[in-house]
Amino acid sequence: MVDKEVNILKEQIEKLEAKDFDLEAWKIYTINILERIFGSDSHKIEQLKELKYDFSSWSLRDTSGSTGSIKKKARVILESSVNELQQFGLPNIDAVKSENASEALLNVFEDELKGSQFKRLKEILKTIDLKQKKEQLSELFKELDNDEREALLINITLKM
Repeated sequence: MVDKEVNILKEQIEKLEAKDFDLEAWKIYTINILERIFGSDSHKIEQLKELKYDFSSWSLRDTSGSTGSIKKKARVILESSVNELQQFGLPNIDAVKSENASEALLNVFEDELKGSQFKRLKEILKTIDLKQKKEQLSELFKELDNDEREALLINITLKM
């Protein structure tokens, strides 16, 4: 299964050496591939998006240098992606999405709760016993006034 992904990334590495290399077109294609393999939140995608030619007056004097360094960075990003796939296999994108959703929810609670309430929430979430966890969460939410509960629900809904 990983072979397809590795091969397509290796093809993108080879395209870096093409005479008619177009950085922006190459980035679009490569980002689409990486999103499919690693998910849209992958830091590899952000790294590729940051690759740009430097058109400052100093860099224009040495055009080969900027092109070479961009291609070198792109190569490193893709080679590390290939190595990651070969060593660890395909990532579980659903687990990553779930982790990101949990993080987003925690951010909402952190924004809406008082510091002590948020600290208490984090402690409650560490509780293993589900029944005890539910009781403690119920107590915490009962302490909130209607405006605070409404703000929490609105912001949680907006994160969906």
